[in-house]
Amino acid sequence: MTAINSTEAQKRFGYLLDHTRGGEVVVVERYGQPRVVILDIERYRQLVETERELLRARLRAASDEASARAAHLSDAEIDQLIEEARAEVHAERSRR
Repeated sequence: MTAINSTEAQKRFGYLLDHTRGGEVVVVERYGQPRVVILDIERYRQLVETERELLRARLRAASDEASARAAHLSDAEIDQLIEEARAEVHAERSRR
């Protein structure tokens, strides 16, 4: 991983693009703080896909858990939960 300040990154952008194609990751800093990362498009796609897979797994787990908890609820209990959720959404929107 290479770190470079933003001014230098502007001057050497073409070089950085070529540099990242070889798999190197470049961290661009501004005022000494990391701000962005330049990386190869394939690496970026891998990261995005990995994130998607993780989110899918979390959603499936949450869905399974909710289904397991809801399996024993009566229709009246489910209706009550729906109304509570609607009230929470309405209250959240009102606060904005």
